[in-house]
Amino acid sequence: MIRLFKYVKGAFRETGTLWLFELKRIFGDGGVMLLFFGATIIYPLLYSISYNPELLRETRIAVVDLDNSKTSRELVRKIDATEQVLVYLTPTSLAEATDEFNRGEVNGIVVIPEDFSKNTLTGAQAYVALYADASYMLIYKQALQGVVSASMALGTELKINRYVMQGVNPEMAKNYATPVEFISEPLYNPVSGYGTYAMPPLILLIIQQSLLMGIGMLAGSARERGAESYLGILAKLKGSAVRLIIGKVLAYLTVYIPVVIYLLLLVIRGFNFPHYGNVLVILGFLLPFLLASMLLGMLLSTMFKSREQSLITLLFTSVPLLFLSGFSWPEEALPKGLNFLAQVFPVVPAIKGFIKINSMGTAFDAAISNWLHLWILVVIFFFANWIILHRTYLRHKDDIEQIRIDL
Repeated sequence: MIRLFKYVKGAFRETGTLWLFELKRIFGDGGVMLLFFGATIIYPLLYSISYNPELLRETRIAVVDLDNSKTSRELVRKIDATEQVLVYLTPTSLAEATDEFNRGEVNGIVVIPEDFSKNTLTGAQAYVALYADASYMLIYKQALQGVVSASMALGTELKINRYVMQGVNPEMAKNYATPVEFISEPLYNPVSGYGTYAMPPLILLIIQQSLLMGIGMLAGSARERGAESYLGILAKLKGSAVRLIIGKVLAYLTVYIPVVIYLLLLVIRGFNFPHYGNVLVILGFLLPFLLASMLLGMLLSTMFKSREQSLITLLFTSVPLLFLSGFSWPEEALPKGLNFLAQVFPVVPAIKGFIKINSMGTAFDAAISNWLHLWILVVIFFFANWIILHRTYLRHKDDIEQIRIDL
């Protein structure tokens, strides 16, 4: 019993010493501090400030009104009244409007043909042409929505007026004009805002990438100083690879738990992005995400021989991970091989579960499969780290024993 107590006491003491050693390395390295604190604090603030308006409003367009009738002018007024677009110019020809478009003064052109009013009066099909910059999807979407909604509103008014002129009751005329009423209700993103869509996955991606790069830089620096640094510590403490892994992970958790609380309370709630989940429940969900990211960072760091190598390699992975995370393109639409590869990275299941709990306000049970996915990654990465460290220990066993003898 006494031997067991001494063993446990020694294990705690050694793990605590390793924890302190890793914290000193973190706070003694300006580059790592910049990644762990600068990237996680400043980047989310910059993104949140930029995306806070949520919607792109008043996209500038030019309207070429070749009809110049009361009906066409009413259409122009309705287009200008939408929040999506602003009628910035009213040139007299398509060529003039095209010049303004090419100069970047407007992002789209609406052309109302000469026979527009005549067709609406005779019951023939009337047309309105929209030329918008589809190379920038957000601008194109806003211009299209603004013009379509204004055109539909005018079309409905014209139908109602026609029925009324035929003697139909105005209320009945409205029903005839719109036999099917379309009601759209955006779920979990009431204003269809870009910030609400983008910030949750971006925050998690920043956390993962800052961890991978920071841990990689620490390992690269250690290699530059000599690979025996941790072997010497193991020899002095007579500890195991498990204690070394736990000590390092505890140090990273000490830094990142306050960072995550800052992101949840000050960034997401401060900028009024959706935050329906309980903070403690979200922290419980994100714990395996942090652990898996740390252990993946430690695993990848074994490949680097220098600080620069780790930074360049992991920086290179940032853009592919943005793609694989399902943020910029639906994960289900990825090729099967890439989709399978994406599941290796903790940020992928973390984004899915975090959105369910935080943005949709579902119970924890709805994200349980994502949470288990993260814990499976934790176990896999932990044993992979243990195997590598144990093999390193066996390879340098004689050196470690010599260090112990010399102590």
